[in-house]
Amino acid sequence: MRIHKLFLSVVSKQCTQTGVFSIFTQKHWCLRIPFVLITNFLITFAVFAITPARCTAVPEAYELLIIGPESYRPTLRRFIDFKSGQGIVAHYFSVESINESLQGSDLAWKLHEFVSEEFERSGIKYLLLVGTYERVPTKYVYSPSYEVELADFNYKPTDWYYAVPDWEDSKIGLLGGNIPKIAVGRLPVRDEEELERTLSKMIKAEAHPEAGSFLLFGDLSDEAEPVPNVPYICYVANGNLTSKLLSKTLFDGVAYAMSYSHGTASALWTKTNDGEWKTLLTCRDVEDIEATYSIQFLIACFTGALDLANESLARALISSSAGPALVIASSRTEGSGETISSNFWAAFFNTGDIGRSFLDALQLYVSDQSIFSVREPRFLQYNFYLTKVVYGDVSWRMEDPRKNVVVNSTSTPPSLPESGETNTLGKDGATPVDQLVALPLLAVFLCCAFGIKLMNHKP
Repeated sequence: MRIHKLFLSVVSKQCTQTGVFSIFTQKHWCLRIPFVLITNFLITFAVFAITPARCTAVPEAYELLIIGPESYRPTLRRFIDFKSGQGIVAHYFSVESINESLQGSDLAWKLHEFVSEEFERSGIKYLLLVGTYERVPTKYVYSPSYEVELADFNYKPTDWYYAVPDWEDSKIGLLGGNIPKIAVGRLPVRDEEELERTLSKMIKAEAHPEAGSFLLFGDLSDEAEPVPNVPYICYVANGNLTSKLLSKTLFDGVAYAMSYSHGTASALWTKTNDGEWKTLLTCRDVEDIEATYSIQFLIACFTGALDLANESLARALISSSAGPALVIASSRTEGSGETISSNFWAAFFNTGDIGRSFLDALQLYVSDQSIFSVREPRFLQYNFYLTKVVYGDVSWRMEDPRKNVVVNSTSTPPSLPESGETNTLGKDGATPVDQLVALPLLAVFLCCAFGIKLMNHKP
Protein backbone atom coordinates (compact mmCIF):
# COMPACT_ATOMS: atom_id res chain seq x y z
CA MET A 1 0.00 0.00 0.00
CA ARG A 2 2.86 2.38 0.74
CA ILE A 3 4.37 1.53 -2.65
CA HIS A 4 1.04 2.18 -4.34
CA LYS A 5 0.63 5.64 -2.79
CA LEU A 6 4.18 6.64 -3.64
CA PHE A 7 3.88 5.43 -7.23
CA LEU A 8 0.50 7.17 -7.68
CA SER A 9 1.81 10.49 -6.42
CA VAL A 10 4.86 10.36 -8.69
CA VAL A 11 2.84 9.51 -11.81
CA SER A 12 0.18 12.13 -11.06
CA LYS A 13 2.88 14.77 -10.63
CA GLN A 14 4.46 13.83 -13.93
CA CYS A 15 1.10 13.98 -15.70
CA THR A 16 0.48 17.45 -14.35
CA GLN A 17 3.95 18.75 -15.20
CA THR A 18 3.89 17.41 -18.74
CA GLY A 19 0.44 18.71 -19.45
CA VAL A 20 -1.23 15.36 -19.94
CA PHE A 21 -4.32 16.53 -18.10
CA SER A 22 -4.56 19.69 -20.20
CA ILE A 23 -4.15 17.81 -23.48
CA PHE A 24 -7.21 15.68 -22.82
CA THR A 25 -9.32 18.14 -20.85
CA GLN A 26 -8.62 21.70 -21.92
CA LYS A 27 -11.49 21.62 -24.40
CA HIS A 28 -13.57 19.03 -22.57
CA TRP A 29 -13.37 19.94 -18.89
CA CYS A 30 -16.17 17.46 -18.08
CA LEU A 31 -13.74 14.61 -18.90
CA ARG A 32 -11.31 15.58 -16.13
CA ILE A 33 -12.98 13.61 -13.32
CA PRO A 34 -13.47 10.31 -15.19
CA PHE A 35 -9.96 10.67 -16.64
CA VAL A 36 -8.47 10.94 -13.15
CA LEU A 37 -10.50 7.98 -11.86
CA ILE A 38 -9.51 5.76 -14.77
CA THR A 39 -5.86 6.78 -14.44
CA ASN A 40 -5.91 5.97 -10.71
CA PHE A 41 -7.42 2.54 -11.43
CA LEU A 42 -4.81 1.72 -14.07
CA ILE A 43 -1.95 2.80 -11.82
CA THR A 44 -3.31 0.73 -8.93
CA PHE A 45 -3.67 -2.31 -11.18
CA ALA A 46 -0.13 -1.89 -12.48
CA VAL A 47 1.36 -1.54 -9.01
CA PHE A 48 -0.29 -4.69 -7.70
CA ALA A 49 0.68 -6.55 -10.84
CA ILE A 50 4.39 -5.83 -10.49
CA THR A 51 4.73 -6.13 -6.70
CA PRO A 52 4.52 -9.32 -4.56
CA ALA A 53 1.05 -10.20 -3.33
CA ARG A 54 0.59 -9.27 0.31
CA CYS A 55 -1.42 -11.34 2.76
CA THR A 56 -5.13 -10.65 2.59
CA ALA A 57 -5.97 -8.17 5.30
CA VAL A 58 -8.56 -9.01 7.92
CA PRO A 59 -10.69 -5.87 8.38
CA GLU A 60 -12.21 -6.63 11.77
CA ALA A 61 -10.56 -7.02 15.13
CA TYR A 62 -9.79 -10.58 16.19
CA GLU A 63 -7.97 -12.30 19.04
CA LEU A 64 -6.06 -15.35 17.79
CA LEU A 65 -3.50 -15.21 14.98
CA ILE A 66 -2.33 -18.60 13.70
CA ILE A 67 0.76 -18.96 11.48
CA GLY A 68 1.96 -22.16 9.86
CA PRO A 69 2.70 -23.85 6.53
CA GLU A 70 0.11 -23.57 3.76
CA SER A 71 -0.24 -27.36 3.74
CA TYR A 72 -1.67 -27.26 7.29
CA ARG A 73 -4.54 -24.91 6.38
CA PRO A 74 -7.19 -27.60 5.64
CA THR A 75 -6.42 -29.48 8.87
CA LEU A 76 -6.61 -26.31 10.96
CA ARG A 77 -10.00 -25.34 9.55
CA ARG A 78 -11.91 -27.37 12.13
CA PHE A 79 -9.82 -25.91 14.96
CA ILE A 80 -10.62 -22.38 13.79
CA ASP A 81 -14.31 -23.28 13.61
CA PHE A 82 -14.11 -24.77 17.10
CA LYS A 83 -12.53 -21.60 18.51
CA SER A 84 -15.26 -19.56 16.86
CA GLY A 85 -17.81 -21.65 18.70
CA GLN A 86 -15.92 -20.84 21.90
CA GLY A 87 -16.25 -17.13 21.20
CA ILE A 88 -12.69 -16.55 19.96
CA VAL A 89 -12.21 -15.30 16.40
CA ALA A 90 -9.09 -16.80 14.79
CA HIS A 91 -7.43 -16.24 11.43
CA TYR A 92 -4.77 -18.32 9.70
CA PHE A 93 -1.92 -16.96 7.59
CA SER A 94 0.63 -19.18 5.90
CA VAL A 95 4.37 -18.78 6.31
CA GLU A 96 4.70 -18.81 2.52
CA SER A 97 2.36 -15.86 1.97
CA ILE A 98 4.04 -13.80 4.67
CA ASN A 99 7.47 -14.64 3.27
CA GLU A 100 6.44 -13.47 -0.21
CA SER A 101 4.85 -10.26 1.03
CA LEU A 102 8.00 -8.77 2.55
CA GLN A 103 11.46 -8.17 1.14
CA GLY A 104 14.56 -9.67 2.76
CA SER A 105 16.07 -13.04 3.61
CA ASP A 106 15.34 -13.27 7.36
CA LEU A 107 12.07 -15.16 7.69
CA ALA A 108 11.89 -14.71 11.46
CA TRP A 109 12.10 -10.93 10.97
CA LYS A 110 9.33 -11.06 8.36
CA LEU A 111 7.07 -13.02 10.69
CA HIS A 112 7.81 -10.54 13.48
CA GLU A 113 6.90 -7.60 11.26
CA PHE A 114 3.66 -9.24 10.19
CA VAL A 115 2.65 -10.13 13.75
CA SER A 116 3.45 -6.59 14.88
CA GLU A 117 1.23 -5.15 12.15
CA GLU A 118 -1.63 -7.44 13.14
CA PHE A 119 -1.19 -6.45 16.78
CA GLU A 120 -1.42 -2.76 15.92
CA ARG A 121 -4.25 -3.14 13.41
CA SER A 122 -6.44 -5.92 14.83
CA GLY A 123 -5.44 -5.99 18.49
CA ILE A 124 -4.55 -9.70 18.58
CA LYS A 125 -4.07 -11.19 22.05
CA TYR A 126 -2.76 -14.64 21.17
CA LEU A 127 -0.32 -16.05 18.62
CA LEU A 128 -0.16 -19.75 17.77
CA LEU A 129 2.78 -20.99 15.68
CA VAL A 130 2.17 -24.35 14.01
CA GLY A 131 5.24 -26.43 13.17
CA THR A 132 8.77 -27.06 14.36
CA TYR A 133 11.61 -24.59 13.90
CA GLU A 134 12.19 -25.95 10.39
CA ARG A 135 8.70 -24.90 9.30
CA VAL A 136 8.14 -21.84 11.48
CA PRO A 137 11.47 -20.45 12.71
CA THR A 138 12.17 -19.15 16.16
CA LYS A 139 14.53 -16.26 16.91
CA TYR A 140 17.99 -16.89 18.36
CA VAL A 141 19.13 -13.98 20.51
CA TYR A 142 22.42 -13.36 22.26
CA SER A 143 21.96 -13.93 25.99
CA PRO A 144 24.84 -15.91 27.56
CA SER A 145 24.21 -17.81 30.76
CA TYR A 146 27.52 -19.64 31.41
CA GLU A 147 25.74 -22.90 32.11
CA VAL A 148 28.40 -24.42 34.34
CA GLU A 149 30.68 -25.06 31.39
CA LEU A 150 28.33 -27.87 30.40
CA ALA A 151 27.41 -25.93 27.32
CA ASP A 152 27.73 -22.23 26.66
CA PHE A 153 24.56 -21.63 24.70
CA ASN A 154 25.23 -17.96 24.06
CA TYR A 155 22.34 -17.74 21.62
CA LYS A 156 18.95 -18.71 23.02
CA PRO A 157 15.91 -19.67 20.95
CA THR A 158 12.86 -17.64 21.91
CA ASP A 159 9.34 -17.48 20.49
CA TRP A 160 8.71 -14.46 22.73
CA TYR A 161 10.48 -12.37 20.11
CA TYR A 162 7.16 -12.39 18.25
CA ALA A 163 5.32 -11.14 21.35
CA VAL A 164 7.21 -7.82 21.43
CA PRO A 165 6.37 -5.48 18.53
CA ASP A 166 9.16 -3.05 19.51
CA TRP A 167 11.79 -5.71 20.26
CA GLU A 168 15.34 -4.39 20.80
CA ASP A 169 18.35 -6.67 21.27
CA SER A 170 20.01 -3.97 23.38
CA LYS A 171 17.33 -4.46 26.08
CA ILE A 172 18.02 -8.16 26.62
CA GLY A 173 18.83 -8.83 30.26
CA LEU A 174 17.64 -5.45 31.52
CA LEU A 175 14.80 -4.50 33.83
CA GLY A 176 11.62 -4.17 31.78
CA GLY A 177 13.45 -5.13 28.62
CA ASN A 178 11.28 -6.52 25.81
CA ILE A 179 8.17 -7.05 27.91
CA PRO A 180 5.85 -9.37 25.94
CA LYS A 181 2.46 -8.04 24.83
CA ILE A 182 1.08 -11.12 23.06
CA ALA A 183 0.67 -14.61 24.49
CA VAL A 184 2.65 -16.96 22.24
CA GLY A 185 2.23 -20.71 21.93
CA ARG A 186 3.41 -23.34 19.47
CA LEU A 187 2.20 -26.68 18.18
CA PRO A 188 5.59 -28.28 17.37
CA VAL A 189 4.16 -30.88 14.99
CA ARG A 190 6.17 -32.39 12.16
CA ASP A 191 3.40 -33.37 9.75
CA GLU A 192 -0.35 -33.37 9.13
CA GLU A 193 -0.84 -36.65 11.00
CA GLU A 194 0.68 -35.24 14.18
CA LEU A 195 -1.30 -32.04 13.75
CA GLU A 196 -4.56 -33.96 13.39
CA ARG A 197 -3.82 -36.01 16.50
CA THR A 198 -2.82 -32.98 18.56
CA LEU A 199 -5.86 -30.95 17.53
CA SER A 200 -8.21 -33.82 18.38
CA LYS A 201 -6.78 -34.02 21.89
CA MET A 202 -6.88 -30.25 22.36
CA ILE A 203 -10.44 -29.85 21.15
CA LYS A 204 -11.65 -32.72 23.34
CA ALA A 205 -9.90 -31.32 26.42
CA GLU A 206 -11.09 -27.76 25.85
CA ALA A 207 -14.67 -28.75 25.09
CA HIS A 208 -15.00 -30.97 28.15
CA PRO A 209 -12.22 -30.40 30.71
CA GLU A 210 -12.42 -33.24 33.20
CA ALA A 211 -12.11 -32.82 36.93
CA GLY A 212 -9.12 -34.42 38.61
CA SER A 213 -6.24 -34.03 41.01
CA PHE A 214 -3.46 -31.48 40.95
CA LEU A 215 -0.42 -33.75 40.73
CA LEU A 216 2.95 -32.60 42.06
CA PHE A 217 5.86 -35.00 41.64
CA GLY A 218 9.62 -35.23 41.34
CA ASP A 219 12.64 -34.21 43.41
CA LEU A 220 10.92 -31.89 45.87
CA SER A 221 12.71 -29.76 48.44
CA ASP A 222 11.43 -28.57 51.80
CA GLU A 223 11.25 -24.96 50.65
CA ALA A 224 7.78 -23.87 49.61
CA GLU A 225 6.16 -20.74 48.25
CA PRO A 226 2.44 -20.78 49.11
CA VAL A 227 0.06 -19.96 46.26
CA PRO A 228 -3.60 -20.74 45.48
CA ASN A 229 -5.45 -22.79 48.02
CA VAL A 230 -6.19 -25.92 45.99
CA PRO A 231 -5.78 -29.56 46.96
CA TYR A 232 -2.93 -31.54 45.48
CA ILE A 233 -1.36 -34.98 45.45
CA CYS A 234 2.39 -35.07 46.05
CA TYR A 235 4.84 -37.83 45.15
CA VAL A 236 8.47 -37.41 46.18
CA ALA A 237 10.69 -39.39 43.86
CA ASN A 238 13.74 -40.12 46.06
CA GLY A 239 15.04 -42.18 43.17
CA ASN A 240 12.25 -44.71 43.58
CA LEU A 241 9.51 -43.28 41.37
CA THR A 242 10.04 -45.34 38.24
CA SER A 243 9.08 -44.27 34.75
CA LYS A 244 6.92 -47.36 34.30
CA LEU A 245 4.75 -46.59 37.33
CA LEU A 246 4.69 -42.92 36.41
CA SER A 247 3.47 -43.31 32.85
CA LYS A 248 1.09 -46.20 33.51
CA THR A 249 -0.81 -45.09 36.58
CA LEU A 250 0.26 -41.77 38.06
CA PHE A 251 -1.62 -39.58 35.58
CA ASP A 252 -4.95 -41.38 36.03
CA GLY A 253 -7.56 -39.01 37.43
CA VAL A 254 -5.31 -35.95 37.02
CA ALA A 255 -6.44 -32.52 35.82
CA TYR A 256 -3.15 -30.59 36.20
CA ALA A 257 0.40 -31.80 36.77
CA MET A 258 3.64 -30.13 37.76
CA SER A 259 7.02 -31.77 38.06
CA TYR A 260 10.33 -30.71 39.62
CA SER A 261 13.36 -32.69 38.51
CA HIS A 262 16.60 -32.73 36.59
CA GLY A 263 16.14 -32.83 32.85
CA THR A 264 17.57 -33.42 29.42
CA ALA A 265 15.81 -32.70 26.16
CA SER A 266 14.21 -36.13 26.06
CA ALA A 267 13.74 -37.14 29.72
CA LEU A 268 13.16 -36.26 33.35
CA TRP A 269 15.81 -37.60 35.76
CA THR A 270 16.08 -38.32 39.46
CA LYS A 271 19.03 -39.32 41.62
CA THR A 272 18.84 -42.15 44.14
CA ASN A 273 20.31 -41.98 47.62
CA ASP A 274 23.11 -44.17 46.29
CA GLY A 275 24.01 -41.59 43.65
CA GLU A 276 22.51 -43.52 40.75
CA TRP A 277 20.70 -41.58 38.00
CA LYS A 278 17.30 -42.93 36.96
CA THR A 279 14.75 -41.65 34.50
CA LEU A 280 11.40 -40.43 35.74
CA LEU A 281 9.80 -39.99 32.35
CA THR A 282 11.16 -40.40 28.82
CA CYS A 283 9.79 -39.75 25.37
CA ARG A 284 9.24 -43.48 24.97
CA ASP A 285 7.29 -43.63 28.25
CA VAL A 286 4.89 -41.01 26.91
CA GLU A 287 3.45 -43.63 24.56
CA ASP A 288 2.20 -45.57 27.62
CA ILE A 289 0.22 -42.69 29.10
CA GLU A 290 -3.46 -43.48 28.69
CA ALA A 291 -5.08 -40.60 30.58
CA THR A 292 -5.74 -37.19 29.05
CA TYR A 293 -5.45 -34.12 31.27
CA SER A 294 -5.32 -30.36 30.87
CA ILE A 295 -1.89 -28.92 31.73
CA GLN A 296 1.62 -30.22 32.41
CA PHE A 297 4.22 -27.77 33.75
CA LEU A 298 7.75 -29.17 33.54
CA ILE A 299 10.27 -27.50 35.84
CA ALA A 300 13.38 -29.14 34.40
CA CYS A 301 16.26 -28.22 32.16
CA PHE A 302 16.04 -28.58 28.36
CA THR A 303 12.74 -30.52 28.19
CA GLY A 304 11.20 -27.97 25.82
CA ALA A 305 14.18 -27.86 23.42
CA LEU A 306 13.37 -28.58 19.78
CA ASP A 307 16.96 -28.15 18.62
CA LEU A 308 19.14 -30.28 20.94
CA ALA A 309 18.06 -33.88 20.28
CA ASN A 310 16.00 -36.01 17.95
CA GLU A 311 13.03 -35.57 20.25
CA SER A 312 11.86 -33.23 22.99
CA LEU A 313 9.92 -34.51 25.99
CA ALA A 314 7.54 -31.54 25.88
CA ARG A 315 6.97 -32.08 22.15
CA ALA A 316 6.33 -35.80 22.70
CA LEU A 317 3.79 -34.99 25.42
CA ILE A 318 1.78 -32.46 23.41
CA SER A 319 1.78 -34.46 20.16
CA SER A 320 0.76 -37.77 21.74
CA SER A 321 -2.81 -39.04 21.52
CA ALA A 322 -3.16 -38.90 25.33
CA GLY A 323 -1.37 -36.99 28.08
CA PRO A 324 -1.57 -33.20 28.53
CA ALA A 325 -3.46 -30.89 26.18
CA LEU A 326 -0.99 -28.09 26.96
CA VAL A 327 2.65 -28.23 28.09
CA ILE A 328 4.82 -25.50 29.61
CA ALA A 329 8.56 -26.15 29.72
CA SER A 330 12.02 -24.63 29.20
CA SER A 331 14.23 -25.07 26.18
CA ARG A 332 17.41 -24.41 28.16
CA THR A 333 18.32 -24.46 31.87
CA GLU A 334 15.96 -23.89 34.77
CA GLY A 335 16.84 -22.33 38.10
CA SER A 336 15.61 -21.26 41.49
CA GLY A 337 14.26 -17.88 42.42
CA GLU A 338 12.09 -17.33 39.36
CA THR A 339 8.44 -16.72 40.16
CA ILE A 340 7.01 -17.37 36.72
CA SER A 341 5.42 -20.70 37.62
CA SER A 342 3.80 -19.54 40.87
CA ASN A 343 2.47 -16.34 39.30
CA PHE A 344 1.07 -18.33 36.39
CA TRP A 345 -0.90 -20.72 38.58
CA ALA A 346 -2.17 -17.87 40.75
CA ALA A 347 -3.48 -15.96 37.72
CA PHE A 348 -4.82 -19.08 36.00
CA PHE A 349 -6.92 -20.23 38.96
CA ASN A 350 -8.37 -16.72 39.19
CA THR A 351 -9.12 -16.13 35.50
CA GLY A 352 -8.98 -19.44 33.62
CA ASP A 353 -7.20 -17.68 30.74
CA ILE A 354 -4.04 -19.71 30.12
CA GLY A 355 -2.35 -17.36 27.67
CA ARG A 356 -3.16 -14.19 29.57
CA SER A 357 -2.08 -15.79 32.85
CA PHE A 358 1.29 -16.83 31.48
CA LEU A 359 1.78 -13.45 29.83
CA ASP A 360 1.06 -11.70 33.14
CA ALA A 361 3.56 -13.97 34.90
CA LEU A 362 6.28 -13.10 32.40
CA GLN A 363 5.53 -9.39 32.60
CA LEU A 364 5.76 -9.44 36.39
CA TYR A 365 9.03 -11.34 36.24
CA VAL A 366 10.78 -9.06 33.74
CA SER A 367 9.58 -6.00 35.69
CA ASP A 368 10.90 -7.25 39.04
CA GLN A 369 13.42 -4.72 40.38
CA SER A 370 14.75 -7.24 42.90
CA ILE A 371 15.96 -9.40 39.99
CA PHE A 372 16.88 -7.03 37.17
CA SER A 373 18.75 -3.77 36.74
CA VAL A 374 18.25 -0.94 34.24
CA ARG A 375 21.99 -0.74 33.62
CA GLU A 376 23.60 -4.14 34.16
CA PRO A 377 22.24 -7.04 32.07
CA ARG A 378 21.27 -10.09 34.12
CA PHE A 379 21.41 -12.66 31.33
CA LEU A 380 21.18 -15.72 33.55
CA GLN A 381 17.87 -14.66 35.13
CA TYR A 382 16.57 -13.22 31.87
CA ASN A 383 16.98 -16.56 30.14
CA PHE A 384 14.31 -18.06 32.40
CA TYR A 385 11.91 -15.78 30.51
CA LEU A 386 13.41 -16.15 27.04
CA THR A 387 13.47 -19.94 27.00
CA LYS A 388 10.01 -20.67 28.42
CA VAL A 389 7.82 -22.43 25.86
CA VAL A 390 4.09 -23.04 25.74
CA TYR A 391 3.13 -25.98 23.56
CA GLY A 392 -0.62 -25.94 23.03
CA ASP A 393 -3.49 -23.52 22.57
CA VAL A 394 -2.60 -20.30 24.43
CA SER A 395 -6.08 -18.93 23.73
CA TRP A 396 -7.68 -21.64 25.90
CA ARG A 397 -10.03 -20.05 28.41
CA MET A 398 -11.31 -22.40 31.07
CA GLU A 399 -14.39 -21.52 33.06
CA ASP A 400 -13.66 -21.67 36.79
CA PRO A 401 -10.59 -23.97 36.72
CA ARG A 402 -10.73 -24.40 40.50
CA LYS A 403 -13.86 -26.49 40.26
CA ASN A 404 -11.94 -29.06 38.21
CA VAL A 405 -9.51 -29.71 41.07
CA VAL A 406 -10.53 -32.54 43.36
CA VAL A 407 -8.53 -34.40 45.97
CA ASN A 408 -8.81 -37.75 44.25
CA SER A 409 -11.05 -38.21 41.25
CA THR A 410 -10.86 -42.01 41.20
CA SER A 411 -11.37 -42.97 44.83
CA THR A 412 -12.70 -41.77 48.17
CA PRO A 413 -10.94 -38.56 49.26
CA PRO A 414 -8.36 -39.31 51.96
CA SER A 415 -8.32 -37.82 55.40
CA LEU A 416 -6.16 -34.78 56.03
CA PRO A 417 -2.62 -35.90 56.93
CA GLU A 418 -0.63 -34.33 59.68
CA SER A 419 1.35 -31.24 58.84
CA GLY A 420 4.71 -31.90 57.25
CA GLU A 421 3.89 -35.41 56.05
CA THR A 422 5.39 -36.31 52.69
CA ASN A 423 4.48 -38.99 50.18
CA THR A 424 7.15 -41.31 48.87
CA LEU A 425 6.66 -44.11 46.40
CA GLY A 426 8.93 -46.68 48.03
CA LYS A 427 10.80 -49.62 46.58
CA ASP A 428 8.38 -51.97 48.29
CA GLY A 429 5.55 -50.62 46.16
CA ALA A 430 3.59 -49.16 49.07
CA THR A 431 0.69 -46.97 48.00
CA PRO A 432 1.34 -43.25 48.52
CA VAL A 433 -1.00 -41.24 50.72
CA ASP A 434 -2.85 -38.30 49.18
CA GLN A 435 -2.48 -34.93 50.82
CA LEU A 436 -4.96 -32.09 51.09
CA VAL A 437 -3.06 -28.92 51.75
CA ALA A 438 -2.51 -25.53 50.15
CA LEU A 439 -0.66 -26.01 46.86
CA PRO A 440 2.97 -24.97 47.22
CA LEU A 441 5.08 -24.15 44.23
CA LEU A 442 8.51 -25.00 45.43
CA ALA A 443 11.53 -22.76 45.08
CA VAL A 444 13.80 -25.60 44.07
CA PHE A 445 17.38 -25.05 42.98
CA LEU A 446 17.37 -27.11 39.79
CA CYS A 447 20.44 -28.45 38.10
CA CYS A 448 21.64 -29.05 34.61
CA ALA A 449 21.51 -32.54 33.20
CA PHE A 450 23.13 -35.27 35.27
CA GLY A 451 23.41 -33.18 38.40
CA ILE A 452 25.74 -30.42 37.37
CA LYS A 453 24.42 -27.40 39.31
CA LEU A 454 23.56 -24.14 37.70
CA MET A 455 25.49 -21.15 38.99
CA ASN A 456 23.17 -18.83 40.82
CA HIS A 457 24.28 -15.25 40.03
CA LYS A 458 22.94 -12.88 42.67
CA PRO A 459 21.37 -9.65 41.42
